[in-house]
Amino acid sequence: MKKVFLALAFAAGTLFATAAPQNVSLDKLPQNSQELLKSDFSKEAVKNIHMDRESSWDKYTVYFTSGNTVSFAGGSGDWSKIDMKVGSVPSNLIPVKINSNVKNNYPGNLIKMIMKTNDGYQVKLSGGVTVMYDQDGNVAMATR
Repeated sequence: MKKVFLALAFAAGTLFATAAPQNVSLDKLPQNSQELLKSDFSKEAVKNIHMDRESSWDKYTVYFTSGNTVSFAGGSGDWSKIDMKVGSVPSNLIPVKINSNVKNNYPGNLIKMIMKTNDGYQVKLSGGVTVMYDQDGNVAMATR
């Protein structure tokens, strides 16, 4: 029984050890991810980049020295989450309808985080409001 337990513990340890994020260099990111960083985050200094294995694709998260982060889906290389501790999400990365909704209904608020979800987008504003949008950019729900 002790051998079975040790074998299971070793297997679990091995699984968690391989699932830990790995540091990678900028050139390991998909090309369109690299281009987005160059065009929209050129003034940011990269602190490190983690690659995390998720099912059949890799997820990359770029950590900047400012505390801002950008995550990319490894398969497509498209951004999946942008979290700004300093400043706001670049407006050209926000769907137009969402940007308009925030400007019209939450004046003075900055978009501090945007994340793609299975149903659309989750947006956090500087005023503490979180707004859920569907795939078309229509408001699904807002919470404080």
